[in-house]
Amino acid sequence: MKGKQISIFDGEQKFKITKPIRLITLFSGYDSQALALKYLGVPFEHYRTCEWAIPSIQALRDLHFANDTTDYSCGKSKDELVSELFDLGISANYNESLTKEQIKRYGEEKLRTIYNNIKASHNLVSICNAKGEDLGIKDTETFTYLLTYSFPCQDLSNAGKMAGMQRGSGTRSGMLWEVERLLKETKELPQVLLMENVKQVIGKKNIGAFAEWVAFLDKLGYHSKWKIINATDFSIPQNRERCFMVSILGDHYYD
Repeated sequence: MKGKQISIFDGEQKFKITKPIRLITLFSGYDSQALALKYLGVPFEHYRTCEWAIPSIQALRDLHFANDTTDYSCGKSKDELVSELFDLGISANYNESLTKEQIKRYGEEKLRTIYNNIKASHNLVSICNAKGEDLGIKDTETFTYLLTYSFPCQDLSNAGKMAGMQRGSGTRSGMLWEVERLLKETKELPQVLLMENVKQVIGKKNIGAFAEWVAFLDKLGYHSKWKIINATDFSIPQNRERCFMVSILGDHYYD
């Protein structure tokens, strides 16, 4: 139609969030997505996080959940803490989870701090050990669930070895497919998905895997659109290009 504004999404109905937001962040880091919503003044419930690295777990607690001073470790022995933290899959180096023997070497006070940080931040810890039901998605008629999944970029970027993100590759960037597993396991789907990654995610080496991912989302009923955005275009003094993709569940368009 002449004069019609082109929208990001092609669909029958305009998408607008009218229900309270429950934010779920996978690969949370220190949760810049939650910070963005806070800076924008958007009210939301910090519903679930998912971060396995001990330093980032501490940052999550300090930045977003410092007011929760509950001692969730109260009544638990050191052996119980070791067992639970092992099952959750904590990591010290961002690359692999700690063994039970490695966890046992931490002092009891440190273990209690890690455990309390996890519980206070509603943290699922390792995405590989999480189940779809752990996302807690329910009452989607009452809440809008916004799930973010900025999966590791090390195997995509030029700075890394460009090992890729193909299904079954075993790379850190290949953990994208853990998101697929979680979505398959959920009884109710989040209404909004947000991905952010380096621009190589849609580069020549990775475009096949990316197309496979978008096709999966299509089958679930999402409409997805993506674009490479440079931070310099938004008054930020940094030449930083990133690919953003928003997926909306249902037949919606979004301006």
